[in-house]
Amino acid sequence: MEHIRPLIIKYIYLAAITIIFFTYLLVPSVPLSSSLVIALFATLVLYFVGDLFLQPRFGSVAAAIGNFILAAIVYSLASAFVQEPLTAGAVLAAAAVVGVVEWAYYRYAREMMVPAAAGEADRAEPAAEMALEEESGEENPEHQQ
Repeated sequence: MEHIRPLIIKYIYLAAITIIFFTYLLVPSVPLSSSLVIALFATLVLYFVGDLFLQPRFGSVAAAIGNFILAAIVYSLASAFVQEPLTAGAVLAAAAVVGVVEWAYYRYAREMMVPAAAGEADRAEPAAEMALEEESGEENPEHQQ
């Protein structure tokens, strides 16, 4: 369940980028349904390789650069499955935007996840301290009123 929210967020912005670059800016354009399928495939590849493998090991900037490269590869491979060829410029431009957005997403995720984890640790610490006091029968002077 912890993977659902990041996958949905990633699909939304990748679908928006793919639709903007390949359906609206590219002439002749890629059909909307094809853009959504390309975005779904890109979401899965970028999430499992970029977010779960690259980002924890190498950090946000390296993962964003890796995601730029992965997005360029995915978009280039997708060119073979659509009727209209995707130009190298469109692929690189879309991949560059994906790389920048991925970097911003990693910063957002780090800021949103760290305070939540710290808050849980702060709440768990007094509870564990109280449990130890009850077991030992001693009272901590900080908890006396």
